[in-house]
Amino acid sequence: MVAAPDDDPGADDGDPGPTDAPPTDGEAPAADDGTDSEPADGTGSTPSPDPDPADGTGSISSSDPDPAAERVRTGRRPFLADYLGTGTERTLRLVLGITVLALVARLVLLGDRVQHFDEGRVAWWTLEYMRTSSFSYRYIIHGPFIQHLNTFLFSVLGTTDFATRVVPALVGGLLPATALLFREHLRRSELVAMALFLSFNPILLYYSRFSRSTILVAGFSFVAFGFFVRAMDARRARHESKTAATDGGTSVAARSSRTGGVLADLFSLETTRSPALYFHVGVFFVALAFAAKENALVYLLCWAGAGVLVSDRLLSTPGTSGFDRIEAALTRFVVSPGYYIGHALVALLIVGVVTLFFYAPRGAAAPDGVGLYAVLGQPGQFPTLVDATVSDIETGLEYWFGGSTEAGCNKDNLIDGYLCFLARFLESTVLYAGPLFALSIVGFVADRYTAGRPRALVMFAAFWGFASVVGYPLGTDIYGAWIVVNALVPLAVPAAVGAAILFRWGVDAYREDDGISVFLVLVLVLAATGATGYQGVTGVYAEPEEGPDSLVQYAQPEGEWRPLIAEMQAVSAGNDPAETDVLVHGSYYVDGAESAVRTPACIKWFKILPMPWYFEKDRMQVACTNSTAELDSLESVPPVVVARASHAEELDQRLGDDYRKETVLIRQDAISTVVYIERSAPRADVERSAPRADVQRSAPRADIAVPGDTHEAVHDARAAQARLRAAG
Repeated sequence: MVAAPDDDPGADDGDPGPTDAPPTDGEAPAADDGTDSEPADGTGSTPSPDPDPADGTGSISSSDPDPAAERVRTGRRPFLADYLGTGTERTLRLVLGITVLALVARLVLLGDRVQHFDEGRVAWWTLEYMRTSSFSYRYIIHGPFIQHLNTFLFSVLGTTDFATRVVPALVGGLLPATALLFREHLRRSELVAMALFLSFNPILLYYSRFSRSTILVAGFSFVAFGFFVRAMDARRARHESKTAATDGGTSVAARSSRTGGVLADLFSLETTRSPALYFHVGVFFVALAFAAKENALVYLLCWAGAGVLVSDRLLSTPGTSGFDRIEAALTRFVVSPGYYIGHALVALLIVGVVTLFFYAPRGAAAPDGVGLYAVLGQPGQFPTLVDATVSDIETGLEYWFGGSTEAGCNKDNLIDGYLCFLARFLESTVLYAGPLFALSIVGFVADRYTAGRPRALVMFAAFWGFASVVGYPLGTDIYGAWIVVNALVPLAVPAAVGAAILFRWGVDAYREDDGISVFLVLVLVLAATGATGYQGVTGVYAEPEEGPDSLVQYAQPEGEWRPLIAEMQAVSAGNDPAETDVLVHGSYYVDGAESAVRTPACIKWFKILPMPWYFEKDRMQVACTNSTAELDSLESVPPVVVARASHAEELDQRLGDDYRKETVLIRQDAISTVVYIERSAPRADVERSAPRADVQRSAPRADIAVPGDTHEAVHDARAAQARLRAAG
């Protein structure tokens, strides 16, 4: 199918003009032409009668420049044509080039920021899985996708902050390439603008460098949506090809494939025209989204709602009534029910296999110790394993979707709590995604009310994104700007439409020597790009821990922890393996327990996160004192002491000048903490230090049964884990 003409006045893309594309007749393809079982995506599953089906507005011929005429008038080749090509090939290269830049932007300095509370918790449990080979779904840290992948990455890259964030960085960095899935529906300038928004928006960039599942569920869901759109495009292209062959003409997809270059041919529907394949790939990504985070189900609800809102467009194509189209769809199903039921069963199988793989317990955490891999040797245990997996998932869904009657945002009632979270959501959006959000409104209004006919894709994405703006503040319990990601990803589509309108306005003004309009466009573009660039550089790279809470979540320790953690690692590596490395002092951080699932057992684990991750990964020996009496009873004080700042006076008196004191914040602008490091303690090169595999843990472990334990011990361990999951 032909792509929309380029908006660059210097492009000689060779695409047929809008009047060259024959109108389609709106008929549905035969039953063997593809699958109709795609989830509602609002992109228009039937051919458009518009002259240019790539745009769907019916207005391109009157608003877009004629590249060939412009080349004749100016006598020059398109800008950078020798390097980027022209037309479709150039657009594809630009999008892929932007994607490469997005990956670089996410990987550079990826490990510099100190771990956030949530990052440290997930990373610690990943280490625990590696140590014990025992795994069960812990809904409080969301889907297990990132745990399983990080288990592999830790073994390859080491247990570093960089390794914990590689998966979100790669998913977020590749997200701009999804624009290519919509190339039958968006202008080429819109595709490039969409890739730029997904690449460099500060919120998307920041949380693509954050070991949390939000960017994963948003990215996987958006990819799935794109493949469902592509499945409908492929079904339409197949139908047009058959119609053209019958009438002796040429299909739109065939003409489009002949006008492009190597990349255009690779992404052409002429070469990849399998609706079923696109559909099942989309289903696979839906399953991955659910494996990443439970709110993938919310995405399905958003799709259903957006599908309803655009259904009037899909059921009112000129030349046929909505009832006729519904009747045609039902007829196809009645004629070939096996085809559609078969694809539905394959889709269910894909979802089931992916979900079982990621959510099924492993090792001692599994029923009778028979986990996902062990069940291959004991197939009779498979139903029990499935039951345990389903039960774990149900428990998690009940927790996240059971509904809360507690008001959030420290308010007295649900309405005030919702309005508070909504205000903070909008504050984050305006401050760190203002250009994207404003242009999404412009693009939506322009496409909905000023175009010849609204494009279903643009309407669908806009409804999806705006519903997320309204809905996610209602479903959150603790605010973090990461929830804005769920709205910004779909809103990148109408925002790209708005940006392309601004671009065309500037091009037209330049041609007409309208200096005032050109100046206004330049001011707007520079203001948008300047604000985005400044916020990205300062918020993402320069001050990733110290930014305002409209970007940086409250549980982020300040950046001054980084050199202290590095020094603690060096001191621990140089210390005698039989001696204690770190002493945690005071009732705020210490509960004095002798045995606990989470280690070190004696600390208040959640109060001091993310430090347990650093203690664990560097095998630091940790001890605790809860009072000055306990502190005075120690034969010797470890080389590192950590306490809340309220204990600084008593520690100063006892440690004296032998220890250097540093004061840092373990939460954003809150909870002042003192760290004492012995001046004379030997330091070792952490990179060259031998693994301290002989070190005994600071407390016995009650949660994990080791090989050889009785079945009774295994069941006791599972009961303990169930209690802990309920407590978070």
